[in-house]
Amino acid sequence: MADVSPGMSGSRGVSPRGTREPRGGEPAPVRGGALVSGPRSVVLNDGATFVVSADDGSISPQTSRLGLYSDDTRFLSQHDLRINGRRLHAVGSSRLSYRHARWLYTVDHDPAEARPVDRTIAVTLDRTLGERRMHEDIGIQEYGGDEVTLLLTLQIESDFADLFEVRSERWQQRTSLATTWTRRDGLETRYVRDDFLRRCVLRVASGQRHATYANGRLQVPVHVTPHEGWRLCLQYDLISRDGDRPAIARCPLQSPVIDHTERLRRSWQDSVSRVRRAEPRLQTVFDQAVDDFAALRLLDHDFSKNVPFPAAGIPWFVAPFGRDSIIASLQTLPVHPMFAVGTLQTLAKWQATADDAGRDAEPGKIPHELRVGEWAKFGTAPEWPYYGTADATPLYLMLLGSAYRWLGDAEMLRPFRDTACRCLDWIDRSGDLDGDGFQEYRPRAPGGYRNQCWRDAEDGVLDEQGNYPPHPIGTCDMQAYVYAAKRGMAGLFGDWGDHDVAARLPVEAEALRRRFIDAWWLEDEGTVAFAMDGNKRLLRTHTANPGHCLWLGMLDGERGRRAAARLMEPELFSGWGLRSLSAAHPRYDPHSYQRGGVWPHDTMLTAAGLRRYGLRDECWRLIDALLSAAVGFERAQIPELFAGLARGRDDAPMPYEHANTPQAWAAGTPFHAVRILLGLEPDAPAQRIYVDPQLPPWCPEIEMENVRVGNARVNVRAWRRRDGSSDVD
Repeated sequence: MADVSPGMSGSRGVSPRGTREPRGGEPAPVRGGALVSGPRSVVLNDGATFVVSADDGSISPQTSRLGLYSDDTRFLSQHDLRINGRRLHAVGSSRLSYRHARWLYTVDHDPAEARPVDRTIAVTLDRTLGERRMHEDIGIQEYGGDEVTLLLTLQIESDFADLFEVRSERWQQRTSLATTWTRRDGLETRYVRDDFLRRCVLRVASGQRHATYANGRLQVPVHVTPHEGWRLCLQYDLISRDGDRPAIARCPLQSPVIDHTERLRRSWQDSVSRVRRAEPRLQTVFDQAVDDFAALRLLDHDFSKNVPFPAAGIPWFVAPFGRDSIIASLQTLPVHPMFAVGTLQTLAKWQATADDAGRDAEPGKIPHELRVGEWAKFGTAPEWPYYGTADATPLYLMLLGSAYRWLGDAEMLRPFRDTACRCLDWIDRSGDLDGDGFQEYRPRAPGGYRNQCWRDAEDGVLDEQGNYPPHPIGTCDMQAYVYAAKRGMAGLFGDWGDHDVAARLPVEAEALRRRFIDAWWLEDEGTVAFAMDGNKRLLRTHTANPGHCLWLGMLDGERGRRAAARLMEPELFSGWGLRSLSAAHPRYDPHSYQRGGVWPHDTMLTAAGLRRYGLRDECWRLIDALLSAAVGFERAQIPELFAGLARGRDDAPMPYEHANTPQAWAAGTPFHAVRILLGLEPDAPAQRIYVDPQLPPWCPEIEMENVRVGNARVNVRAWRRRDGSSDVD
């Protein structure tokens, strides 16, 4: 899921996604693509609709990534608001929520006036996003006691660039753009290519009947009287189907009626579990994570229940991602277990049914990424969907088995039985490329991901010298996922009545665990190998990946504790979290994507593993370090990753320039932290929940409310005693 420049070396690493030859004279695709450095941007979103604007709210065509997006398409590529032809001077702004921001401007003095006028003209712009819609409320106030007549102009443009096009800056010429304007219907710009359609419709929702349009500018005469002010509402509808004509909606700022998006947000806030009385850092990042997941929710309207599932990240990964959506759903089980159902539904719908080397697809495989833009539609980019992931399929089974333990309803999950059977078939056949009993990957798609584990950057998997190992490659965490998937699904298959499968899976899981220890354990180093390459050579590259094996119980107690000690050595533990690559490695770079940056989800999974092996203090150190890092970022939002620099006494964490914030499996780490500290383990089929708190000195109390287990809602309160033990009620 990297978002860095293809082919770039040095501190930013390289893109995990290559290019391939374009078809029919179209621009070559980029999976990944560069983000253009520039002025600070403001990002708002509601589901799959998002806007990236400059700090002053403008959208300039000179800054290529800015725009209003939906359905992987840029619907608005320019937005320049002026009064009497003069630019507005931004004096302040506020991001009021993930979907609403406000800017305050003043209008500079007109040099054509004979003498300065002692007055101020203030302009307020409120921008609110909804599903496939943006609403703007423009208010003008005159301070000086005089009536004033002005001309408001809005220069706008729609280029309908594909999201991959914007990120790669490989521009496609579009000649079939058409713009029409009528006072009744507003301004519509339309792009059509075969059966692919995009329409951006701008209408004056209220406040002005005398708007005109010419030369790319919407012009509105303004007459402001003292103490009364003037206002205008604009509605932008982003349409991907012909015939749609959305109605004018009420202004979200002026109407007492709560709109659909706000109802969904309030419903989310009411349905999730909450933490009270927690240590201040944990309380802050937990509350922010709840808000982040409200922003990350997507709905698949093909399902009648419309249960949400998490997008991978904002702004550039507002789409279903197999691995990311699954891990985020695992993290959110204690907070909102229905996320898991939404993810299971969406990914089951796109499970591969045929062999397609061009998309790295094989029957039973769970997709990596699904896009709906023009480049995906016509094959310039293969994400319709793309299947270049070797771990999403066992992770899917892990999520399905975990959802059963939280929800306890085998019949509700029965629609996923066939999906699960196909996943198991893929694991045993296509996932094991050479029949050695271990999972491996090898890209087949031209320009497909070189690496198809969670470290999917081009340079995410390196040998001890920093070279690219030959394919097929299997990483240690991939083996642990299969082990956990087979163990975790046994109970659900049993309750479905598939008793032979239920009896077979634990036996296969245990056999895999023993084979893994025999083949992958490095006795001289006291840890497991990072990976096995195509020559069956174990890679001794020191990474944080063995922490995933601890999380899932892949090792016996003695080996697990030795591997944990290796993970906590200074070359991996930066003081803020675990580096993705050891600082002693020849290719280590703390500012890179996967050659030394700290990934919060990676650190928290390891913390869970440390607790599993009885290493309480080490577990607390990792959680404490990550919380300290989190509150060092704006709004205490945990980014996708940050720099792997060693923590000093007065240091702050250093951001990674292109990190998505919020990003799903980073935002989910506070939820996972609370589960680790409380020792929450559900058994909804038996109508039980197990709690075994281990609270550190810096967090003497936690209360978690509204935790759903089966059909029940429970509250859990834990506190630390004077002797260091913990109790619960």
